[in-house]
Amino acid sequence: MTHRERLKRVFKCKEVDRMPIRIWGVSPIFPLEKYKELVKLVEKYDLETIEFWNPKSEEYSPLPYIIKNEEKIYENQQIKEIITTIETPKGNLFQIYRQKLDGSPGRVIKHFIEDKKDAEKFLSLPSINQLPKIDSYFEFEKKVGDRGLILIGIEEAMYSIHRFMGSEIFSFFLYDERELLHKMIEKKFKEIEMYVKYILSKKIGDGFGYVGPELCIPPLASLRDFKEFVFNYDKKIIDLIHNENKLVWVHCHGDMAPVLESFIEMGVDCLNPVEPPPVSKITLKEMKEISRGKMCLEGGVEDGAFDTLKPEEMGKLVEKIIEEVKPGGGFILCPTSSPNTWPQLLPKHLENYKVFVEVGVKLRNY
Repeated sequence: MTHRERLKRVFKCKEVDRMPIRIWGVSPIFPLEKYKELVKLVEKYDLETIEFWNPKSEEYSPLPYIIKNEEKIYENQQIKEIITTIETPKGNLFQIYRQKLDGSPGRVIKHFIEDKKDAEKFLSLPSINQLPKIDSYFEFEKKVGDRGLILIGIEEAMYSIHRFMGSEIFSFFLYDERELLHKMIEKKFKEIEMYVKYILSKKIGDGFGYVGPELCIPPLASLRDFKEFVFNYDKKIIDLIHNENKLVWVHCHGDMAPVLESFIEMGVDCLNPVEPPPVSKITLKEMKEISRGKMCLEGGVEDGAFDTLKPEEMGKLVEKIIEEVKPGGGFILCPTSSPNTWPQLLPKHLENYKVFVEVGVKLRNY
């Protein structure tokens, strides 16, 4: 089997020759210098890769509203702030993002939407109706060939709104402004739906992938909230995709105990990154029993394990995960995050990635 064939089959829980192994975020086709040692592992052991395509910035039409960015550097604190302004018919929206100069992950310290008035400003924005060119896809596909699976990256309606307000404000809206929240999510949903229909009409990609449902599952939100603000919107998009025989990959951290069966019902083909206890209240083995033959699982090895475990402990962990989830197919061994949680990969990280790969390769054949 080619890598592409293997991944297509495992997404559909069909029989494959070996369990796919992936280092999420590490591509042998589009290698990043900071991950060069991990790229060597991918190439040496012929690991799988999933490549995400999005139009290039120059392929998008100008937005129907104005966005401005201003950067401020504070040398004495070794941080920078990026102040983003969105001009709306009902007044400006502002966001402040702060990050260390060493490249460490940053955070938003002031969100665009903080109250009902801001939400009304957002709703006053003209909808994005211009669709991008897709010329860059064909060169992308040529480079990937059968080496990997190609997914078209798309937004998720709830998450698109959550990013404008953050979890705390989002939770207030869940209690006090549900109708307004629906209006905002519906606005983004219509844009996503239009884009997905457009891409489907072009007959490109093996499928679609998106992130975000994790921000609306217990304990951050209730099951009712998940059903109302995630399931009911996402299923419509997934149905569109499946009607054209394309695949769906979804990224959702957190406890899968309350929502795993909902993702199956939603029609997700591959759920990433399936985290074992204590993150989830059910084991990987239990997740596999529920999803067997219905939905592929990808993940299993917590990102933090590469930080905290000794190499021999990592080896035993990988063996345990494979024992629990490999039988019956429908599983991709993968870390639960890309390596970008660290500004720089240290020797301990590299050693643990090496063990992760080598143990996985030793046990991957069916």
